[in-house]
Amino acid sequence: MVFMHTLMFIQWIAGLIVWLLILNVLTEWLLHFGILNSRHYIVSVISDFLYKMTTPILNPIRRYIPPYNGLDFSPLIAIFTLFIIKDLINILIINI
Repeated sequence: MVFMHTLMFIQWIAGLIVWLLILNVLTEWLLHFGILNSRHYIVSVISDFLYKMTTPILNPIRRYIPPYNGLDFSPLIAIFTLFIIKDLINILIINI
């Protein structure tokens, strides 16, 4: 029973990280295209928070797959990896 709850917690954390990665990418795009202004306090706080939360996940991927022509594929790879982890956990939960 404890093992199943631990797996469900890991799955929840993986889902949270996916959302943080998506929000980080969207925030970076909105800042890059000038839709959001980074000089506003709340925008800078949110973008700094998202950057600090996702950088430890993305940096190891960026070491092996650097940005290509200004496109950073590390969030996409991280999200796919987390979805695979979530699916594997679902398989484990079903088989318990």
